[in-house]
Amino acid sequence: MNGLKEFRRNTPAMTGDAAAAARARLMTAIREPEAARGPAASGAGRFGAGRFGAGRFGRRIAVAAALALVVGVAAVTLGDRPDMAPVAGVAELGERAAGAAENDPAPAPRPTQWLYTKELQMDGVEGDPDRDRNATWERWTSVDGRRSAWYQDGRLMFQDSAVMDPAELAEPPVTPAGVIARIEAAILDEDRRGPGELNGHVPPQILFMEINQLITDQWLAPEVRAALFRGLPAIKGITMTRDVPVADGRRGVAFSLIGPGARNSLVLDPRSFRYLGTNSTQLQTGDGKAGTVNLTAQLEARIVDQPGRRS
Repeated sequence: MNGLKEFRRNTPAMTGDAAAAARARLMTAIREPEAARGPAASGAGRFGAGRFGAGRFGRRIAVAAALALVVGVAAVTLGDRPDMAPVAGVAELGERAAGAAENDPAPAPRPTQWLYTKELQMDGVEGDPDRDRNATWERWTSVDGRRSAWYQDGRLMFQDSAVMDPAELAEPPVTPAGVIARIEAAILDEDRRGPGELNGHVPPQILFMEINQLITDQWLAPEVRAALFRGLPAIKGITMTRDVPVADGRRGVAFSLIGPGARNSLVLDPRSFRYLGTNSTQLQTGDGKAGTVNLTAQLEARIVDQPGRRS
């Protein structure tokens, strides 16, 4: 209970609109549990105070426990679908995704620019589409990783970002092991200065959450993004799952973290190997009740000159 209180402590008040998407945000919270909760339709920000906000990873530890309540959809074979490139395993998936990141033709943004993202979230119940609930929200994250912004009640709100400084991750040499080690060191440093619950060891769930957050929410240099994709297969419990749906109906191939009765998936396009969204499904209970489905889909992602702008 104390962990749940800490999880909620730094969040803005939730409106009635946000309540409709609350369960869908469980998956989002797995990526970023210190997130500020606001109106889902207006894109309330989800970042805690400070670049490594106080208690940030402590709250992630609490949310990691919730991961045990989530199980992903079963893997479905691709068959002869020509629109999906065959991938032999998680190592090849990492290499394909890394190659796509390295070959990204987009020019590097200026330090003063922002990453704008728009995401669809879906919350529903297995086998009962009439109970599906959708919400969209928008976020702006500064290219330097220091600030985030979102609209709440028609006003543009700001917070210091809790995302790691992308410049630190881009310091040479940039290697999969090196980038992963830097992320782990940052997590452990925050834990030592805060809750002190990790005992010098970063669980795979927390490491996956941190990498997930960086890939989905932050602009990263192509070599850093590539290193993260190449590093994911080395994390204990990470596997590949095929034909995984995201919130807008697209399907892709995913890095999936399998834990005790749980799977949480980071889904990529099966042709371009670019980020699509996330997928998690609550395990059906022993009394036969259907589990809830939580999906997201990234609808837009582009560099803009200032927060509040969409182009």
